[in-house]
Amino acid sequence: MRIFSVLSFISLISLSLLSCSTLSQEFSTENIMKIHQGMSSEEIFTMFGEPKSISTEICGTPPDQWSCTTWKYGERPYEHASFTFSGKNNSLKLNNFNVDRN
Repeated sequence: MRIFSVLSFISLISLSLLSCSTLSQEFSTENIMKIHQGMSSEEIFTMFGEPKSISTEICGTPPDQWSCTTWKYGERPYEHASFTFSGKNNSLKLNNFNVDRN
């Protein structure tokens, strides 16, 4: 019975660690080095999956304003990333990004 308890505990710890490392695997140095301005939102989605949150706002200052969309992954103060796109819904292009791997 004790062996079963120990194995259950080890399995629980392993699952916890695996769920914490998911963002690290997605935002590996190799993947980060592939990111560049002008990438499509589809390319970012393919690399990093569904964002945790999406927001739309007006960027820039008058008269040079445009609609921008920001995708956020992860959560502060832990590893997190944000991607800001310009363009219309079906043709979003990466304008700016920030990846913070603690």
